[in-house]
Amino acid sequence: MEGLMMGTLVNIFTLLLTALALENAVFSRALDITSLLILPFGKRGLRLFGMILTGTTAIASLIAGLLNPLLGRWENVQYLRPVVYIVILTLLYGCVCFLLNWRKRDWFSGHHSMITMAFFNCAAYGAMALTVYSGFSWLESAVSGLGIGLSFLLALFVLEQGRRCMSICNIPKAFRGLPSELVYVGLISLSLYGLVGHQLAA
Repeated sequence: MEGLMMGTLVNIFTLLLTALALENAVFSRALDITSLLILPFGKRGLRLFGMILTGTTAIASLIAGLLNPLLGRWENVQYLRPVVYIVILTLLYGCVCFLLNWRKRDWFSGHHSMITMAFFNCAAYGAMALTVYSGFSWLESAVSGLGIGLSFLLALFVLEQGRRCMSICNIPKAFRGLPSELVYVGLISLSLYGLVGHQLAA
């Protein structure tokens, strides 16, 4: 029993590290890179956005993992899954908006657009799809969703450091800003691709 529990913990930890680093949502899978590069939230706002996105991906992946056995009984389920994922995200979004509007109306009114973007983006949807198509259990789905959200925060930290370094470099005018950031993200993605290659799940 103790060995089984230890094996489960090791598998969960490995899955979390894999989702965080080798299969990074931004650098390896290009999920929600737009939020990192062009959303006008500022540093603190992007961190908050990343935390909201992490919670969204973890909870949505858990729900998708729990519903997957039920969906597997239907014929042509591959056509139905995208609709189910969007419905799950919409229901979660509605619940969160209702609770925040009820309990923290002032905070919610100032962060409504950020919450909307955190729920309805390709990272949240992609987390659900990846966990289901990888055949994870409900616990592995939740851990994978958490790892995808945390990988966004890691990518945010790496991109912040890159911006800080590029701000003190003499970059040609044509490459300042978004072009140099895209090159920076591309180089990191290529380095991760060298580690992982074509072995990404799903």
